[in-house]
Amino acid sequence: MTGEKDLAWLQKPSQKEPIFDGSPHVSTCLDTTPPMTHGLRSMLSRLPGGVKSIGAFVLILFAYTLQTESMQHIQQKMGYTKPLFLLYLTHSSFVVLLPLQLGLMHMFSEYPTAHVMDLLRRDVNKQLRYYLGKHTAEPLSHLYLLATLGTLLVVLTVALTVPSISWFLAVPLTSMANITAIYNTFSLWALVLSVYFLHENWTYLQAMAVLLGILGVAMSAYGSTTRPAVRAEASSSTLHLSPALYGNALSLLGALSMAGYEVLYKRLTTIPYGSDGSFQRLPEEEDYAEESRIEAEQSLPFGVHAMAMMSGIGLATFLLFWFPLFMAHLTGFETFQMPDNWILVTWITISVLCGVIFNGCFAILLSLWGPVLASMSCLLTTVIVQLTDVLLGVPFSWLSMAGNLIITVSFLCLLPW
Repeated sequence: MTGEKDLAWLQKPSQKEPIFDGSPHVSTCLDTTPPMTHGLRSMLSRLPGGVKSIGAFVLILFAYTLQTESMQHIQQKMGYTKPLFLLYLTHSSFVVLLPLQLGLMHMFSEYPTAHVMDLLRRDVNKQLRYYLGKHTAEPLSHLYLLATLGTLLVVLTVALTVPSISWFLAVPLTSMANITAIYNTFSLWALVLSVYFLHENWTYLQAMAVLLGILGVAMSAYGSTTRPAVRAEASSSTLHLSPALYGNALSLLGALSMAGYEVLYKRLTTIPYGSDGSFQRLPEEEDYAEESRIEAEQSLPFGVHAMAMMSGIGLATFLLFWFPLFMAHLTGFETFQMPDNWILVTWITISVLCGVIFNGCFAILLSLWGPVLASMSCLLTTVIVQLTDVLLGVPFSWLSMAGNLIITVSFLCLLPW
């Protein structure tokens, strides 16, 4: 009778048993994980922010869609065409982002609020010193740093307000599909400005993906245009410019200025050094190596710095932009009128809340992913908005659907697979 030792060679190795490859000290285990799962895990491990940044990305898609649809309903269906006031209300509401995150962390995490604020002050101090070109050990007055921070926030507030005003003014003039499509061409301008001003490296794949995304945007926007920009009178050959053309022009202005804001935000506020959304450590002398090691062990929680910057922008908006709003009222450009019913108030609240979520999460992605990938992620809002329009009964064409597919593929090409 054959012994068990003689049959041992017939037994297949267990998936949990090590298989030796001939190396005296290296062994591996059979891995039955599907290749697609391997690729996804590898991509997430290389994507700054990992799963948390994907969560912020998903929030961006849904928040932008709800904001665009609600804003269109407020201005076009309910007749409350007060874009400057709605902009002021939305951007001023950014101020709640940092207190809201600190409150949620206090309730659902073990982070002490005082400790988080200490880490935030530390990183903002490094950010300002980096911007000023000062070493961490060089003494600087708190007043000087505070004035520098205030200046940066005012500059960023103005930079964000210009594309936002363009967006709000375009809403009552053209379709949301056109606004979303044209406005999202800022991904192309973000690539150009990032290479020129941030000296970022670029690849042919990156450039082709951006151009492919722009092509998809054009197909999506004009494959189902419901409001022509130029029309001819039936009785003559005279061409008349419709409001949609002005809306499209404002959207293009918004795209260019939005790309400028992204690059400026990246340049002034973020010094990324890790996947947790903190900062890139500045070149330091050996004397500070131990201090750097200790600080690396105490990273600022995910997204806190971005929320702090956006809260600062919200405060600057509240303090500064009431005057242009007041002048618009005096000149008759936009007369102030309080919402006169609770239904309108509810829609405005939804729009403002979605705008706050979108801008807060987008600031996180700008810090982590940079202007190009963050911009390309926003192209997917075109897809979501178009699908939402279809669900609401808006006509569509297969050309626009093909454009949406191209947009999706172009974004996937930029991920670090």
